[in-house]
Amino acid sequence: MSFLHLKSALPIFKTAMVCTLLIGTMQLMIGCDLQPSSSNNDGTTQKNNTDIDMAENDELSVNPTPTDTSAMDKAQNNEAADIADEQIVSPSGYQKLSFGQVITPELLSSLGMTRAESDNEQCYYVSNPQLSYVDKEYGKRASVLYQIIEGKVALISIQDPSIPFYKDIKVGDSATDVMKAHNDKLSYEVDKYAVDGDYYSLIANVNFKVIKQSSLGESLKNENIELNNKQDSLPLQIDYHIKGGQKLNNHTIKATEWTVDNKDLLKGQVKSIDIGIPEAIYLVEGCS
Repeated sequence: MSFLHLKSALPIFKTAMVCTLLIGTMQLMIGCDLQPSSSNNDGTTQKNNTDIDMAENDELSVNPTPTDTSAMDKAQNNEAADIADEQIVSPSGYQKLSFGQVITPELLSSLGMTRAESDNEQCYYVSNPQLSYVDKEYGKRASVLYQIIEGKVALISIQDPSIPFYKDIKVGDSATDVMKAHNDKLSYEVDKYAVDGDYYSLIANVNFKVIKQSSLGESLKNENIELNNKQDSLPLQIDYHIKGGQKLNNHTIKATEWTVDNKDLLKGQVKSIDIGIPEAIYLVEGCS
């Protein structure tokens, strides 16, 4: 090959080489630009999807799917009320027995109750043998007594200091504690034979008001009272039997007639607590 031909061909070769290098460089740059772009897009997409999932989960945790819990809440409230009635002596009764409830031998047997020995079919007591305590003075005694009058529960008597009462008063508490629990709205009564007043009663009306006073020494009559709630069928009273006091009055101090001096003279501790209908509260000697 002549020098002239080589010289003329050399620029062409150089030009071809330069073009080839330029094209390769451009393709490499384009490829590099495309690769990160694709990677970033995939990462952004995954991040966006993750954010959406997390947002949906957060919304579910903050705003859970609404469910109807009213029936469940009502059932739980009823169960709690039933448990409270069984464990605390209150106007609702105690241990599945309520005031005015008809008592039959079958019912007593199902509840594990026993009847005290008595020839009086109109008035007698029943108790649960499983509930007893030892009194320092009398020995083993029933913790709670139910007085049955004419076949129905008329009164519940607490004798054991461990039995809870809905007014937060227990056997052994002071007369002052009793007055505070009832905002001083209690009547004072002492038996006419209690010369020194060592034993007396503090009586509260639970669910009624007196519209006409009965004669002295008589129990309240239905026509003389007015129930506070229409759903109540029986008037109920509480009688705190106090031991260790002194005589404040010949017989009675009404709930509206307390003086500061009389309240200051109150002494003694709760010996027992009765809650029941006025007729049963009035029976000082029980069923005898």
